Amino acid sequence: MTLDNFLEKAKKSVLFTSPSLENDLTEFLEEHTDRIKKLASMTLEKGFKQIYWVGSGNSWCNLYSGDYILNKMTDLPSAYYKSYDFIWTNPARLGEDSLVILASFSGNTEDTAAALRFANEKGATTISFTSKSDSILAREADEAIVYNSNALFILPLAGAFIFALEIARLQGRDVSKLFEQLQAMPRILGKIYKEEEKRVARLAIKYRDYDLFYVLSSASAYAIGYKFGLTVFMENMRVNASFMETSEFRHGPAEMFDGHKPLLVFLVGTDESRDMSERVIKIAQSNGSEVIRFDAKDYGDFDPLFAPFLLMVPLQWFAVYSAYYRGIFDLDERVLMGRGKMSTGSQITWP
Repeated sequence: MTLDNFLEKAKKSVLFTSPSLENDLTEFLEEHTDRIKKLASMTLEKGFKQIYWVGSGNSWCNLYSGDYILNKMTDLPSAYYKSYDFIWTNPARLGEDSLVILASFSGNTEDTAAALRFANEKGATTISFTSKSDSILAREADEAIVYNSNALFILPLAGAFIFALEIARLQGRDVSKLFEQLQAMPRILGKIYKEEEKRVARLAIKYRDYDLFYVLSSASAYAIGYKFGLTVFMENMRVNASFMETSEFRHGPAEMFDGHKPLLVFLVGTDESRDMSERVIKIAQSNGSEVIRFDAKDYGDFDPLFAPFLLMVPLQWFAVYSAYYRGIFDLDERVLMGRGKMSTGSQITWP
């Protein structure tokens, strides 16, 4: 398949959402902002004592910023769980005075459907983000935000931002600039999509023969690093990959430089973690490792919280081109996922 034909096909895939992000995020903000703000107001009015954010894979990653913002900017207790871990932990605080926010693109993910039902049984109030109106998450949550788009990371991420920032505003924080920057994100993502393709394509060509990737990120960029290290690079590029929190690389992993020189992909934010990222990059380079750097600072003067928005598009371009140069021409094809080989239960379609 020629590259041009592949790219035309890729732009219609579920994986490659960047081509439509400008339009899809604009529509999401217009359609859902007021309702999500009302849900945030309801959260305080009802006096919920605990917020839980619950998902699996990509849909765990896209909720991270909600938890991060609540913990950073409010006094409302917030916790962040993978779906089955939520059930297995069985938090003692989970009950009628808890709010559980869940995400699943299909709305029928085994892990998250089980977590939703568990939360409902405990008497918690539940809110879901899903793209499918006829799914378990849409039908069985107390409130469902159905976004009807393939933008399975950015749209729930935006929803989590709106909810958490509105809680902060209602508690007296001035978040007006953050809401203004969120409104600007559709245009910025469209701009990054148009400008980053050629630069990132060159990186994909340069590193086409590498089969071991470590993705490192921290703080506000933590979850997007997890997303690409585990749920994109391995899933869509079919390479060996792993994710590490940047500062943790110094606590053991750095010793592998004695015998191995993997490709390290750094997602660098503009927050308090930036200095540590610079330190670890220098350690990697001084020990002969190849480094790819995706830096939120390159995309404008935005609050550090917006790192996952800003880094999403160039990382997607990298994954798309890398898949092509590894002979993967159908970005939506899976070997195991979505085939009923790893999931159980009625109506369950994923993984």
